[in-house]
Amino acid sequence: MKRVERPGHHRAEGDVRNQVGQLSGEETEFERRLGALLDGYAEDAPAPTDTLVAGGLARGRRMRARRRALWGAGTVACASALAAVVVVSWGAPNRAPAQAGGVTIPEFAPAAAATGAPPGKTALTGKEAVAELRDLLPEGEATGARWWDGKDDQARPAAGGRLLLDGAEVTVDVQGNFQLTGADGLTKDAARKAARSTDGRQDKSGKAAPDKSAAAQRAKEESKSDGKNIRPATRAELRTFYSCAARTASDATLSGCAARNLTDGSVLITYQESHGDLVERTADLLRKDGTRVVLTAANAADAKKGPASTATPPLTAEQLTGMARSKTWQPWV
Repeated sequence: MKRVERPGHHRAEGDVRNQVGQLSGEETEFERRLGALLDGYAEDAPAPTDTLVAGGLARGRRMRARRRALWGAGTVACASALAAVVVVSWGAPNRAPAQAGGVTIPEFAPAAAATGAPPGKTALTGKEAVAELRDLLPEGEATGARWWDGKDDQARPAAGGRLLLDGAEVTVDVQGNFQLTGADGLTKDAARKAARSTDGRQDKSGKAAPDKSAAAQRAKEESKSDGKNIRPATRAELRTFYSCAARTASDATLSGCAARNLTDGSVLITYQESHGDLVERTADLLRKDGTRVVLTAANAADAKKGPASTATPPLTAEQLTGMARSKTWQPWV
């Protein structure tokens, strides 16, 4: 079909285009003038600083309040968790709550009153003690051993020995119906020496093991002078003996000392002594049945004379404690 063009059509279309272009130009000019007007107003008008500051402070207070609320909730949660940990820790089988004023000495009077070995039992020997010590070692291979037996006293048997581990020393002492004498608590040095006293022991050759410590000799002389060399210590003296204050010696540096009651009523004291480069760790356990087990580890083949062969003893305090608590230690077998 042929398109028919009406007269004036091209003129009308051109007018429309001109009007659109005029409007576009006017709109652009309007935007420019409006922007300039607003900029001028902003420059002339004072900034509302009071309102801005007040708004910022209000927002800061709201944020701080929210943080406090979150912190309070977190603190309650942490406190609850801590309380749970404390309850679990105090209820754990390896220790009991600390006693005010020192440890509580167990009541082992019936055991201490025994006058001989139980029927069918014989006193533990040093050789047997060393064999048990070897079996309880958590690591390492013994390269040498010595042992000793206590004096022939079936009412209070005693035995012990030592193992060499790569030039270091681990020793054990097992005493049945343990009783301190009145002289054992006379001085701090005497108390310390009593923990390792060799009085009455014999080495594997059958000879008495010498005890040349001046403190031990002084304790013996003082006990003889007052005529109370066989007097058993009181519970108060035992409590003093199982304290860190009693284990502090004039010739040693004491560290890491802790004395506590275990949940079964036993008394345990652990500590470390340093003599220059020589370091010795001890775990001393007194059970309710009157059995005392003392385990030590030193960083030398001879803890008393040295020299130090390693930087630290071969066993930690925790390892010594675990070994001392073993039920395999029995004064009669």
